[in-house]
Amino acid sequence: MLKTILVALALVLPLAVTATAEETRPPAWLIEAIARQESSLNPLAVNVAGKDYYPATRQEAEAIIAAAQGSGKSFDVGVMQINRWWMERHNIPPTSLLDPEVNRTWGVWILEQEIARHGLNWRAVGKYHSPDEERGRQYAWRVFTAAQKAPKPATPAKVPTVRNTHAHQEKSRDNLSDGKGVQRRTGQRQPGRIVTFALPGPDQPGTAAQKP
Repeated sequence: MLKTILVALALVLPLAVTATAEETRPPAWLIEAIARQESSLNPLAVNVAGKDYYPATRQEAEAIIAAAQGSGKSFDVGVMQINRWWMERHNIPPTSLLDPEVNRTWGVWILEQEIARHGLNWRAVGKYHSPDEERGRQYAWRVFTAAQKAPKPATPAKVPTVRNTHAHQEKSRDNLSDGKGVQRRTGQRQPGRIVTFALPGPDQPGTAAQKP
């Protein structure tokens, strides 16, 4: 029960120290983590009614999309798995989403809409996947896990500074909760604390964030 409560609380905590209406663009690491979770970074990935397909060629991917369209099934396309609902709402040609740059552009835009509604937090990440709160919570945790498993830089990067309106705060990516409400730090554990990711600084793309 305690774990459930802690995770639920964490999901509504802001990813950002502060986030204004102009700061809806998600940080680069979050975009990458979502892409890893959605498609394992495969630009030809297609999901039809819950079944994943990883075609070897674009032609095969286009054939899968055409079949899904013809049958009226829900389907998701590309590296960030854009859903048919968005394609129909915004007149997006489905096969254009097999281009990873086009796909990422739409994926980031969709995520920005949720950030604008909910703030730069894990609830917004969950809403990118599903309007259902529980499914969204589970998805956000998977994205968090994907971020943790992402390849680390060959050389240590300087811990970036996160700005708020009154002060600068430094957030280390080492300070993470393990999902049991326990903070992970070198040499110590403290129960029940929610801590933050390292985030891009003001001179880098993206904004600040915290963990689920």
